[in-house]
Amino acid sequence: MVIESFSNPKYKYLLSLSKSKTRKKDGVFLMEGRPELDLAIKSGYEPAMIAFSEAYIQKSEIVALIGEGNTQFIPLSKALFDSLSYQNVPQNFIGVFSSFSSSLEDLQEGPMVLLEKVEKPGNLGAILRTCDALGIKNVLVTDSPVDLFNPNILRNSRGALFALKCVFTSNEKALEYFRKRGLKVLSAALSDQSIDYRKASVSNSVAYVFGSEANGLSEFWLTNSDENIIIPMQGVVDSLNVSVSVAIILSHHVNGKTNS
Repeated sequence: MVIESFSNPKYKYLLSLSKSKTRKKDGVFLMEGRPELDLAIKSGYEPAMIAFSEAYIQKSEIVALIGEGNTQFIPLSKALFDSLSYQNVPQNFIGVFSSFSSSLEDLQEGPMVLLEKVEKPGNLGAILRTCDALGIKNVLVTDSPVDLFNPNILRNSRGALFALKCVFTSNEKALEYFRKRGLKVLSAALSDQSIDYRKASVSNSVAYVFGSEANGLSEFWLTNSDENIIIPMQGVVDSLNVSVSVAIILSHHVNGKTNS
């Protein structure tokens, strides 16, 4: 039976998951959009619930796409479904998944990206998407209040967080991990010793460190970096969005390895 009342307990529960506090308490999150859901399911994650509206898609179509498994299907009226959507244009269905986390021990071989004090969920989502596109499998986040399952991260990452490891940790633990792995630490920061990022050596044994747009990197990373790198600016502006900086430097890393 299609749920049509805004007072329905199932609808109210789904609506409550828009709040970080509820998501963390229940250990779940919402994922909207077919590409994102497809990637989640291909990565081995099964939704506990699927909310949908027959105005957009039939249950049989969803089952054909993802299988039925142990998923609870919740049919909603178009009005209720649209009120849950965090996309500009509502998608076909919304999945409720169990949240997950990664530790330093879960990181894979290869280059690392560390983001210190990232403040904007959309930036983190875009960076995760860029890392996945360029084959970078390891992202560390330090001293950040951002919730990995914030809708803006999920939307901007397009599901990339299912395909890589994203670890929330401290600067000290991250540096200790880098040193134990023998990684060269390259920090994107302006200093008297900074070099053009294109002149930095390219190898898999590297950790790229980026700070927030508002404050840059802390003294901790400026002190503990092996080299500081910069992107030379050719125009009148003196800085870039952090997600753009990450994309430029990682693209050079990948191209440098390809051409070496």
